[in-house]
Amino acid sequence: MGKARGERAPELAHVQPSELASVAPSECEICSCRSALYNQPLNSAANLPLQMLFPQQLSSAGECGDGFYKTPQGVCCELCRAGMYKMSDCIANGRAAMCESCPKGTFMDRDNQEKVCSWCSSCGPGEEAAVNCSVAQDTVCRCAEGLKRDDDLGICVPQELQTPGNSTSVVLAAVLIFVVTALVLLIVYFNMKQKGLTLKTMVKRSDTHTNNEHDENLPLVIVQNEHKVPYGGQRSNESSETMQQIRENKEKLKAWIGADPSAFLEHLNGFKLIPRHVHQAAIDKGGEESVELVLDHFLSQGEARCETLWDALYSVRKQYVQLWKWIQSHGEALRAIRDKESDLKLWIAREPKHLLLQLMSRGRIPNELFTEAKGIRDGVECTELLLNFFKERGNDDCLKLLFALQAVQNEYPGLKEWLGGLDFLRRLSNKSPLVLNKYNDFVLRDKIRFKTRELLVALHDDLTPLLSQLQIRNILTDNSVRAVKEMQARQGSEKATQHMVELVMARGRPRVKQFWEALWDLRESYPDLENVFEKF
Repeated sequence: MGKARGERAPELAHVQPSELASVAPSECEICSCRSALYNQPLNSAANLPLQMLFPQQLSSAGECGDGFYKTPQGVCCELCRAGMYKMSDCIANGRAAMCESCPKGTFMDRDNQEKVCSWCSSCGPGEEAAVNCSVAQDTVCRCAEGLKRDDDLGICVPQELQTPGNSTSVVLAAVLIFVVTALVLLIVYFNMKQKGLTLKTMVKRSDTHTNNEHDENLPLVIVQNEHKVPYGGQRSNESSETMQQIRENKEKLKAWIGADPSAFLEHLNGFKLIPRHVHQAAIDKGGEESVELVLDHFLSQGEARCETLWDALYSVRKQYVQLWKWIQSHGEALRAIRDKESDLKLWIAREPKHLLLQLMSRGRIPNELFTEAKGIRDGVECTELLLNFFKERGNDDCLKLLFALQAVQNEYPGLKEWLGGLDFLRRLSNKSPLVLNKYNDFVLRDKIRFKTRELLVALHDDLTPLLSQLQIRNILTDNSVRAVKEMQARQGSEKATQHMVELVMARGRPRVKQFWEALWDLRESYPDLENVFEKF
C-alpha cells in the first residue's frame, strides 16, 4: 500500500537515540545515522519495513531514489507533487517536504523541490487558450478562429492570407530573375573581354576601396553619416527643436517633477548624467528649485546635452503623470511621424503588406485592425489607417511603429535614409538594441526563462550593479531587491538570480523588456553579457 503524504512512517520512530550507542562503528553500513534510524544489515528482518516503504533511498548513502531529493543537511525528503511548491524541507529521512499549492496565475507541471511556481504563459497576438493554465499545467495556445499559424513568421495570420514563400508567382519571378541575371552576366563578360579586363583585375580594384559601405549592416547600432543630408534635401533640426521644447516648457516641467523629484534625480545620478556637485546641490534645494537647477545645467551646455536630458525625461516619464501625458502628445516619435506622414504614405502604399505583417508579428496592432487593413485594396488608404492608429495612441506607440519600420526599411525606398536621419531614434537604438526591438514581449519573456543560466555566468556572482539599476528604473521594488540580496547571502548567487528573474516576470511583460534594456546598459560592468546578446 502507498503512504499518505505527510503521514509518519511507523517503523522510523520506535528506536530511542540511547539505543544507538550499542551499535559498533564497524557494523555501520549507513554512515549518516540519525535519531530516527538505526543501523542493521539491509537484508535483516529489522529493516524489512524500511525496504518495503523506501526500497530506493536506503540503497546507498549518496542516493535518495526516485521521488525524493537530498537536502543540504543530507536528509532524503519526498518531492512536492505537481501543482505544488516547497515551503520547507522535511526534518527526517523519508518524510514529505512541507508543500503548498501554487498561487493563482502560477503552475508547476512536475514533481519538484522548487521554492516558487512558474508564471502562467499568456497567448500571443492572434492566439487563444486551448487549455487554460492550472496549478499543474501551463497555458496551451492555438490560433484563434479564422487564423492559421504561418510557419515562416511563427505567428497567426488569416487563413486566406498567402505568404510570399508559398506563392507560385514568387517562384515564377525567381525564375525570371535568374534568366535576366544570366543575360546581364553574359553581357558584362563580353564587355570585359573587349576591354581586356579579367575577373582577377576587377577583384584587385575592389580591394582598394574602403569598407565603409558595410557599416550599415552592423547588427545593434544605427550608423548615421554626419555629412549625409536626410531624405527631402534638408538636414534634421530636431536637436534645436528639443532644446526649444525644454526651454519653452521649463515652468511646466518644474511643476510636474518638483512635487517629488527623487526618481528624476536618482536616474540622473545613477547613469552619471550630471556631476556629483550638481546632484548634491539639487538634493539640498529640493522641490521645484532642484528641477530648475538641473534644467538650467543642461540648457547651458547646448543641444547635445539637451538631447540627453530629453532621454532622461523619457525614461522617468511614467513616474510623473503630467510629464507622461505631455510626452505622449509632444514626443519626438510622434512629431517625426506627423512631419513625414505624406512621404510615409507614398513609400508604404506601394506594398503595405510588409509593414502590416511586421506589426502583426510584434503584436503592435489588434487582430481586428489587421483584418481590416488587409481587406483594403487601396495602398494609400491602408497606410493611412495604420498611421492614424499609432498617432492617436501617442508618442510611445509611434516609437514602436518606428522600430517596426526599421525592420522593413529595405522594402521601401527612401525610408532607410529618413530613419537614419532621426538622431533620437539612433540614440534610443544604442540604448535599446535593435535585437530587442525585433521581438514582442511574449518572446522576450520566454527568452529570459531560457537564458537564466547564461545570465548567471555573465553576472559573475555580482548582482549589485544590476539590482541597483532595477531599483532605480522601478523594475523591482525596494522590498524585492532586499529579498534578492538576502537570498544571495543565505543561499548563493544561483538561487538569488533565479528568484530575481521570477520577480521580474511577476511584474508583467513590459518589465521584462526593461530588464533586458538594463542588462544592455550594463555591458561595461558585465563584459560577458555581450555573448548573451550575440546569441539572442
